[in-house]
Amino acid sequence: MAVSTADPGLLGKDATQVETPSLPRRIWLLVIAASVGGVSALDRQVLTMLVEPIRAEFSLSDQQLGLLTGLAFAVTYVIAAIPAARLADRWSRKKVVAGALTLWSGMTILCGAAASYWQLFFARVGVGLGEAGGSAPMQALLADSFPRRQRGLAMSVYLVGSSLGVGLGLAFTGWALVEFGWRWAFVFAGVPGLLLAPLIMLTVKERRAARSAGLDGSDRQPPLGQTMKTLWHIRSLPLMMVGTTLMALIGMGLLAWIPAFFARTHGLEPLEVGTKLGAALATGSFIGRLAGGPLAEYLGRWDLRFYLWTPILTGALAVMLVFAALNSTPNMAFTLLGFQTFLTGLFAAPMLYIATTLAPDWARATSAACAMFAINLVGLGAGPWLVGALSDWLRPEFGEESLRMALTFALLVYIPAAICFWLASRTFSDDHAAATQED
Repeated sequence: MAVSTADPGLLGKDATQVETPSLPRRIWLLVIAASVGGVSALDRQVLTMLVEPIRAEFSLSDQQLGLLTGLAFAVTYVIAAIPAARLADRWSRKKVVAGALTLWSGMTILCGAAASYWQLFFARVGVGLGEAGGSAPMQALLADSFPRRQRGLAMSVYLVGSSLGVGLGLAFTGWALVEFGWRWAFVFAGVPGLLLAPLIMLTVKERRAARSAGLDGSDRQPPLGQTMKTLWHIRSLPLMMVGTTLMALIGMGLLAWIPAFFARTHGLEPLEVGTKLGAALATGSFIGRLAGGPLAEYLGRWDLRFYLWTPILTGALAVMLVFAALNSTPNMAFTLLGFQTFLTGLFAAPMLYIATTLAPDWARATSAACAMFAINLVGLGAGPWLVGALSDWLRPEFGEESLRMALTFALLVYIPAAICFWLASRTFSDDHAAATQED
C-alpha cells in the first residue's frame, strides 16, 4: 500500500505548517532551476557534437565512442545519485546543488585537456559524478517551494532550461569546434556553471518543509532500505520509471549519435549540423516541455490516467517521426526531429511531477534520484553504447550507413515501454489519491 505523503503520523504535526515562499522568491528559484538545467544539458551533451573530431584524433571505434558518450558519465552518475539525494533530503538541497555544479563544470573544462582516450573517459566520469547531485535535489527544491497545483508548471519551466541548454549547446559547440577546436569547446562549456554555483549559495533560500522529518516525526531520516521499500510499494511509481527508462534508451541513444549520423550519411559540416539541429531540438523540446505540465494537469482533471496515457500516444508518434527522419533528406530530417522532441518533451514534466508527488515529503529527492538513476544507467549508460556496438556489428554489411540502421533498430524498444506505461496507469489514480489526500 502506498504511504501517504500527508500522514501526520509520518511527517510530524508541524510538517504542513511551513509557509509557502513569496511569489518573487518562487520566480527567482525557477530562473535558477532553469539555469542549472541548461548548464547540465550543455555540459552533458557537448561531447555529442565532438564525436567525429575525437574519433579521428584518438582513432576510436563506435563502441568506444558509445562508452565515452554514455557509460563514462552514467556509471558514476547512478552510483552517486541516490547518496547525493539522501544528503539533500537530510541536509541542504541548495548546498548539494551548488557543490555538484562546481564539480561537473570543472570536470567539463578538464575534458579539454585530455591527451588520451582514457584521460577523456575519466574526465567524463567526473562530470557524471558532479551531475548526480544536481537534478534530483533541484527537483525537490521546486517541490518544496511550490504547492501541488503549481508543481506541473514549475517542473515544465525547470525542464525548459534543459531544452535551451541542448539547443544552444549544439549550436555553440558547432561554432566553437570550427573556430577553436574541440578542446576549447569543452572549456567554454564549463565556465557558466562555475559562475552559477556561488549565485545559488547567495540568493536561494530553502524552505525547511516536512521533508526533513522521519517516519516518526523526528529529524532522523529513515534508513535507505525503508525508504526504498516505501517507494517500491507505490505501485504505479516503479512501472512509470521503467517505461520512462526504456524511452530514454531510445532518446539518449539518438541524441548521442544523431550529429554523427548527419556527418556520415549526409556529409554535413559541424557548424551546419550544430545550428540546424540545435534550433530544431531546442524549439521542439522547449515547447513540449513547457506545455507538458499544464497539459497533463488539464487532462488530469478529466482522468488522472492521462498522465500515463500521454507517453503511450506521443511515444508512438515520436517513433514514427524518427524513422521518417532517418530515411529523409537532411532539411526534412531536422524538421521531423524537432517535432519528435516536442512529442517526447510532453511527458518530461509529468514524469517529474509523478516522482516527487507520489513519494512522501521526506523522500522526494530520493524518489527523483531513483528515476534519474534508472534513466541514466539504462538510457544514457547503455543507449549510446548499444547503438555504437550495433553500428560496429553492422558496419561490414552497411559501411557508413551502419549507424542509420542501428538507430532504426533501437526504435523497437518503444513496445515494452508502452506496456509499462499502460500497466502503471491502472493503479495511478489510487496511488495519487493516497499521496495527496491531505496535500
